[in-house]
Amino acid sequence: MKNALRILVALGVLALIGLFAVDYRSTSSRGAVQSAQVIEIKTGENALDVGAKLQDVGIVSWQGYFIYYIWKKDLRHAIVAGKYQLNGSMAIPEITEVITRGEVVPKGVTVTFPEGWESRKIADRLTANALPGDAFLALVNDPLPEWRREFWFLQDLPENASLEGFLFPDTYTFAFDTPAEAIVKRMLSDFENKFPDTAKESIENQGKKVFDIVTMASIVETEVKTDADRRMVADIFWRRIAIGQPLQSDATVKYVRKESKVQHSFEETRVDSPYNTYVNKGLPPGPISNPGLKSMIAAIAPIPNDYFYFLSDTATGETVFSVTFDEHVRNKTQHGL
Repeated sequence: MKNALRILVALGVLALIGLFAVDYRSTSSRGAVQSAQVIEIKTGENALDVGAKLQDVGIVSWQGYFIYYIWKKDLRHAIVAGKYQLNGSMAIPEITEVITRGEVVPKGVTVTFPEGWESRKIADRLTANALPGDAFLALVNDPLPEWRREFWFLQDLPENASLEGFLFPDTYTFAFDTPAEAIVKRMLSDFENKFPDTAKESIENQGKKVFDIVTMASIVETEVKTDADRRMVADIFWRRIAIGQPLQSDATVKYVRKESKVQHSFEETRVDSPYNTYVNKGLPPGPISNPGLKSMIAAIAPIPNDYFYFLSDTATGETVFSVTFDEHVRNKTQHGL
């Protein structure tokens, strides 16, 4: 009899410990997925249904914690049907507050893509806003053939080239169910609408292609900060190409090495890539980012000057120009580069 009592007491203690553990985890646990997820709760679904959905997408680590919390707080009949934007960094009390107060997501999400962003960063921001970032990036890297016919500026796109450079940086509003193809087309249409008609004629008169202009614009976008400096640097780069001198753009080395350094060592500038303009002459194979309109205008209409070299002061952001290489070396020393 005493042994049976001891067993019952032990089982009771274990159950109590388990209950305390579940109680603690119901308020402290987090899910595995950090990116935003849109969860739809349908009319008539109960806590068991919702808990299963949250666990399936990684918003909660175990549906039991969610169900226990709902039961404990007597909120079983307080869940409001609708679409909710949630992520795994939210605790169960936060999730519960959202879905019981009916804080449904708006019909669309507004996202901003700054000038000079690479397509992979755009894709990451889409994903973070519960939009199809991975599918978007796949289409950017392997564009649909019909887009060449639909958009005039893609007609001279080299074979196997991506859409890097042509995804116009802007603020967009997309519905949460917008497919990746529609997002890409929206950004291409924005490029078409914002690109001046007069610029098309100017490019043709210069004997250049839009692809070359966008490639140059993507470099000057990253190299310097002001519109005037970009137009000056664009002139320097076009003249370097004309005489067969490498562009020696740190922006292209940064693109290859996937880092944000302003200045690179000699060894770093030797990195093997067709995009490295320290070791390859002329423009890289394609754009290194998605430039803004002002950088494209800089590439089309640069400011003529006599300089051949320039540097950016890391402390002030000032662009310092030089006519000769010796002067450039002196300026680098003076500015601690």
